[in-house]
Amino acid sequence: MPKYRSMRFIAACFIASTILLQTSFAQTRYTIQTYGPTPEAFTYLLLSNKALAANDTLNEQVLDLVEPALADSVIERKKQHHKLGPLGWFIHAFAGFNWRAVSMHKEKFVGTVYRHSRSGEEEFTEYDINFDLRFHLKKYLWRVFDAYDRAKKYHKQDVRPSHKTNYDTIPYVRDTNFINNKNYRLHCELTPPAAFRPQLNYLFFPTLPGYGGLKEHPNFEIEHPTMGFYGVFCNDCNHNCGPELHPYEWVWWLKAGESDESEKRVWHLGLFHEGSNRMKKWSVNPLDGRIKIPFAVRIGADSIDPEIHTQLQINVERLNIGRFVNTNTPTEETEQMFYADKEFTTDFGLDKALHFSTRVSFSQPLRTKGLRFRFTELNFDAAEKILSGYLEMTANAIDLYTTRITFNPLYEH
Repeated sequence: MPKYRSMRFIAACFIASTILLQTSFAQTRYTIQTYGPTPEAFTYLLLSNKALAANDTLNEQVLDLVEPALADSVIERKKQHHKLGPLGWFIHAFAGFNWRAVSMHKEKFVGTVYRHSRSGEEEFTEYDINFDLRFHLKKYLWRVFDAYDRAKKYHKQDVRPSHKTNYDTIPYVRDTNFINNKNYRLHCELTPPAAFRPQLNYLFFPTLPGYGGLKEHPNFEIEHPTMGFYGVFCNDCNHNCGPELHPYEWVWWLKAGESDESEKRVWHLGLFHEGSNRMKKWSVNPLDGRIKIPFAVRIGADSIDPEIHTQLQINVERLNIGRFVNTNTPTEETEQMFYADKEFTTDFGLDKALHFSTRVSFSQPLRTKGLRFRFTELNFDAAEKILSGYLEMTANAIDLYTTRITFNPLYEH
């Protein structure tokens, strides 16, 4: 009898350990979709961070690979205005003080920050975190021209005498054969939800007065970073109808230090609901967002040293989070996704002789179906031994979700 009980005890321990292992560690297989040359912009992900920091155009091309989306990407109201009771409606209806959408679809812009500013205190419900962009990629520069052309058509003047606009000169009149990108900018503006502003200041981006600029913040450490934004492209006709992305609901950047020689990619991504009461038809809760983050890794095995083992380690850190909701209806696509509650290894079906593996880990496991991940658009360039593609993240959250995702290629014998 004691021997029988001992065997039952061992069997129970084995079953328990198996269940524990399965719940803490899982393996997923993805199929390589294409086998062809690596797209040029993806090859820039193989450069050092120092090289990217030194070249704004290359940096913008890398950030332009990111693909953001929102379920409410189509807006239904062309105009929004300050909510100041009857006064807010009156100045909107009779004096034209409002924001006017350039497009009824939310848009993506990628550029280099030349000025960052933030409010010193809340005014009514407004507390803005602002980034002014200049563009090295022609498609975004040309798109901003459309907003300047609309501003000239509206011909609205700021009520402040010192801010009068001359609509007969640059940037409202231009010779497209001689364009200086320093004459054109896009003002990206958001009021983050009030309850999260102190946390955001330390964990994501500067929000509080007196804490320095971008160069002093550990997530940037550079004065003029390249950044991407997604939101409503509009003219701010509360002033002189200048071009704005307001509110931005997705924001992302790649930390690229000026002295960082590594190839480790540290991405910061934020999904936000507009925290003021001004944009109720342009930003809604809960947020239903999706974003694709590009990666490229050169697999180390070659004819010179075929025993090099490449492991791509991906670490997902939660920074500031609101409450997750599960608004997802299961589909074949979402069933391929994995959740942020355990560590994953991923098999891409490559030849074992290439000695390649991938591991995805989460610094703080989150037991929610409101946050999901998968790999997509995978390409293997056999000639150059480069694997590229996207890590796609879907988030359903109230107020905000911010994260840091690190892609770290390791080469071991």
